[in-house]
Amino acid sequence: MKFALPYLLIAAAVIPCVVLLLHRWSERRARVQLQRIVAPRLRENLLRSVDFAKRWRKTLLFAFGLAALLIALARPLLGFLPMEVERSSVDFFIALDLSRSMLAEDADGKARLVAAKGGLDRMLSRLGADRVGVIAFAGEAFIAAPVTQDHEAVRRNLAALDPTAIARPGSDLAAAIKLAQKTFENGSYESKALVLITDGEELQGDAVIAAREAGMKGMSIFTVGVGSAIGARIPAKKEGGLKFQKNEFGREVLSRLNERALQQIAASGRGFYEALGEDGDGLLAVWNRGLQPLGKGTKTKPSKDMREYFQWPLAVALSLLLGEMLVSDRRKRLQPNRP
Repeated sequence: MKFALPYLLIAAAVIPCVVLLLHRWSERRARVQLQRIVAPRLRENLLRSVDFAKRWRKTLLFAFGLAALLIALARPLLGFLPMEVERSSVDFFIALDLSRSMLAEDADGKARLVAAKGGLDRMLSRLGADRVGVIAFAGEAFIAAPVTQDHEAVRRNLAALDPTAIARPGSDLAAAIKLAQKTFENGSYESKALVLITDGEELQGDAVIAAREAGMKGMSIFTVGVGSAIGARIPAKKEGGLKFQKNEFGREVLSRLNERALQQIAASGRGFYEALGEDGDGLLAVWNRGLQPLGKGTKTKPSKDMREYFQWPLAVALSLLLGEMLVSDRRKRLQPNRP
């Protein structure tokens, strides 16, 4: 417990002692003056109605009432007041797929990764005080940019990302979701959201289960699909020019957008799915309908103002002072016996 005016506690400890000493001094002085002025026989008659024990009791009530009043004035403080504040920004992660399938050129004639970066550039230009971070993933995930308001730094980090940034091949969407969830849990953020940009091909992990667990812990997941349902071949640079990836049977691999999987992930993460679309319109839709509403409304958090409990010592002080007024310092008169 703290006190807003702690020096008054010294007065609360000293004043009762001073009051009791003054009462004793005044009582002795009054007796001395009576002895000088009034004869002993008359003095006894004058003091017969006075109850000195009750008079001390009144003084004690008054002294402790003053002490309680000073404690109330010192303003006891304990705990912090809850405060509702307007959310001023949105905090979210962008998870960008860097698997080899993102090099397939079926996103309006461009490679999926190039189209995704173009859409992200448009989205970043819409952000104001909002904070964004970047998670890059393929067979594993890592934070390419922490959650920050420096959108230019985020742009630079995004521009530097390509499939060679991750040594482990594959496409583990669950790893990206778990990394975002862990980061949000270990920090202080206005909101918890993840925008997953991928073609939906999942070669390991279980993204639906990871999204459901993250959603239960308050993180919203929005998925943005890149590519087409028809699919495209995956380029693979080799000696002798540009060739395409082949499977173990020697056939060229055809990568397709898996919208159904992305819809399931978004539904499990309390979000929704959008196709990237032309010039990244899907990302703008996610921003307008999904992320911006997270920054609206209020939230409750402890304020710097502490709870005041002056009411309790004040109630005690009023009770003691009222009791002092009601207590009489006179003896009860004895009723004469009637025949």
